[in-house]
Amino acid sequence: MAANSKNIQENNADLKENFRIYVTNPMLYDRLHTLSMEYSLSVESLVNAAVKRLVNDVDFVRGLRMGKADME
Repeated sequence: MAANSKNIQENNADLKENFRIYVTNPMLYDRLHTLSMEYSLSVESLVNAAVKRLVNDVDFVRGLRMGKADME
């Protein structure tokens, strides 16, 4: 089982892509860095969480438009 988990982690590492996100709003940029220091998290992890939340919200709204009523 541990070997399977290791293979999954290696495959997930292969799927990662590097790209840049430019924060053009100085107040948002400062807020990200403040939160990063307050919670001992990297700015990258905060941005990843925000993007994941955005994508989930878009999927949720699309589901509502198609008549889905799942409240997961």
